[in-house]
Amino acid sequence: MLSGSTTSTAEHVAAMYDADPEREWTRMDRHRTEFHITLAALAEHLPPPPAAVLDCGGGPGRYAIDLARQGYRVTLFDLSAGNLALARAKAAEAGITLAGFEQGTALDLSRLGAESFDAVLLMGPLYHLLERAERQQALAEAYRVLRPGGPLFAAFIARFAAHRDCAGRYPDRLLAEADVYAEILRSGRLPPTPDAPEAFSAYFARPEEAESLIWGAGFELATLLGVEGFVSVVENDGVNTLNGPAWEAWCEANWQVAADPLIFGAVEHLLAVAHKPRWRRVLADLARQLDAAGVRFVVSGGAALALHGIPRAVRDLDILTDVAGAYRVQELLAEHTTQPMRYQESVNYRSHFGRYEIDGVPVDVMADLEWREDERWLPITAETEMMVTVEGVSVRVPWAEEEWLANIRRGRLERAAQILPYLDRGRLLALLRAEVKAGMIG
Repeated sequence: MLSGSTTSTAEHVAAMYDADPEREWTRMDRHRTEFHITLAALAEHLPPPPAAVLDCGGGPGRYAIDLARQGYRVTLFDLSAGNLALARAKAAEAGITLAGFEQGTALDLSRLGAESFDAVLLMGPLYHLLERAERQQALAEAYRVLRPGGPLFAAFIARFAAHRDCAGRYPDRLLAEADVYAEILRSGRLPPTPDAPEAFSAYFARPEEAESLIWGAGFELATLLGVEGFVSVVENDGVNTLNGPAWEAWCEANWQVAADPLIFGAVEHLLAVAHKPRWRRVLADLARQLDAAGVRFVVSGGAALALHGIPRAVRDLDILTDVAGAYRVQELLAEHTTQPMRYQESVNYRSHFGRYEIDGVPVDVMADLEWREDERWLPITAETEMMVTVEGVSVRVPWAEEEWLANIRRGRLERAAQILPYLDRGRLLALLRAEVKAGMIG
């Protein structure tokens, strides 16, 4: 279904699926709740048809064919030739046409154009990539081919899934293969078995790791779901026998708890639903334009924190510049203006301020920004600066530690608490000492 650490691992994974593609096709019949919850997540977050969807690592095409039936233009991409052959047969049997069938590894989607898909399904590749760097590479490839604003659906096998499966189907194996199960708990790794090319190999992820990978790849996480809900491992002779209102009641119950973190340790699969944010492309294009015009600026606020790698959904861009730069921005972005640049003063802030909207992203541009503390007006300027890269373009941002301190000053303690674990101790101490010396902290 996808590649692993080396060529031999990729061959092993391909052989595993080639050995019995029909079993992978019928897996969704054995795991009806997983199929239902995943389809519900797709229905909630996909753009409407006929959007272009890449089903990367989609196996024999259960989701691809279902989505194509709804009118989506689906390209199925998989490592296993057997899976793809079965997908072709199943699509023909259903009278469904897929946009394409591609064989390859999720680590290399170079044959697919940048930003060529409205949505990407990565519901398989991350199962079998044993190294974190490989999982990051697969997500980077998915990011590249996804259009800004488009959703990503990335599936992980949960860390305790192997033990739960063992308890339900072959409990004696925990003792017989104690080292294997201990290693899964320790590292999440179940590497290929050299003398059993068709044996299962996988990586078992913790919820916090799944979230970290998604944010770290530049996506914004919308939700994490435990797709088996209450019925993980225990569905076969119970819930799977139901139909009609009884089945629908269990579907609803499992959907209600799918996003509850309490369920994550008791499921077999986690589904991360995320989006490729528009603001990164908007900022990169804006930075090129402002740099070419000679406008010196600093990116502040939530976008600065996100560019430091702090998990944070960004709703607008805050640009700090000088007065001349602010009015030059007004000229450059005239067609995007929602609030023309002018000097404004409120109870707590005063500055030259203008608001613009580019591709649905609000952009606030400020110059000579000050905030009121008691009876004093204090300047808000970037005292610290560093360069970070967004979509291949370098931009200036304050230290994350300075953003944390700004939140403390303004009484945004909850936000400051969220930022604190990601800060550099040395830089933070340096800023606090400077605050004490300047009399800002007494």
